[in-house]
Amino acid sequence: MNSHCLLKFVAAWLLIAAVSTEAQQDPDKKWELGLGVGAVAGPDYRGSDEYRSFISPIPYIVYRGKIIRTDREGIRGNFLRTDQYEFTFSAGAAITPDADQNKLRNGMPELGSTLEIGPSFNINLTGVDFSRGWHMQIPWRAVFAIDAGESGYIGSVFQPQLVYRNRLNKWTFTYRAGVTYASDDYHDYYYSVNRQYITETRYYFEADGGYSGWNNHMALSRSFNYNGAKTRLALFIRYDNMSGTDFKESPLVVTDHSYRGGVAFIWVIK
Repeated sequence: MNSHCLLKFVAAWLLIAAVSTEAQQDPDKKWELGLGVGAVAGPDYRGSDEYRSFISPIPYIVYRGKIIRTDREGIRGNFLRTDQYEFTFSAGAAITPDADQNKLRNGMPELGSTLEIGPSFNINLTGVDFSRGWHMQIPWRAVFAIDAGESGYIGSVFQPQLVYRNRLNKWTFTYRAGVTYASDDYHDYYYSVNRQYITETRYYFEADGGYSGWNNHMALSRSFNYNGAKTRLALFIRYDNMSGTDFKESPLVVTDHSYRGGVAFIWVIK
C-alpha cells in the first residue's frame, strides 16, 4: 500500500469512524474492534470549486486507556482531565485525492493530503461532563503534508470552537462552530503563486497569515443491533466560509464557500 492509499485509510478512520464513537460506548470495555467502509467528498482545498471523492475501508479501533484513547476526538492523549476541563493531545487528517488534476493549479506543485497534530485545552460550559451540552475547544495543531510535491511541515492552525452534543432519540448529535487562524506558511502552501507559476490567468500572489475563515460542522451517529450483529452508522457535513480572509484575493480562490461530507458504516466484531 503506497503512502497516499495509507493516508486515505487512516484519514477515513480519523474523520468518520471516530464520529461514531461519541456514544453508545460500553465504558467497561477497554477495546472495541471492527471493520467498515467510508466515503468522503470535498473540494481539493478551501476556495476551490473542484470537488473529489473517495471510498476507503475503515479500521474501527476504540481504545480507552488512562492516557491514550481513541474516542469522539479521534486519536488523543488525556494528560489532564476532569468533568469541567481537559488538556488533550489529538490528531486529525484531510484528504486531497487527485489534487494534481486541479485546473487552477495546472503546472504548480501538487497539494498533499495533510496530517494535523497538537494540543487542545477544552472547557465544559453547560453539561455534566463533555459527553452532553456545550463546551469550548481551543486547539493548536502543526500541519504536515504527505505524498506531495512539497511534503513535510507546512504551518500551523489555531481553531477555537464551540461544541454541542446531545442525544436525539437513538442518535448522537454533534454540532461545531468555530473560526480558524493560520500561519503564513500554511496560507502560502495553498494560496501563494510564485513568479515561475504566473500565467495569463494566474497572477503573482503572496499569502499572509491570519484569519482563515469560519466553519459549521454537524454529525450524527448511532448503533444498530440485528440478530446479535453490532453495527454503527455515522455521517457528517461541514461548511467553511472564507469571506474576509486575506487570501481570498488569490487567483487560486474562486469561491468563499466550501462543503465537505462523509458517511461510514461499521461492523463491530469485538
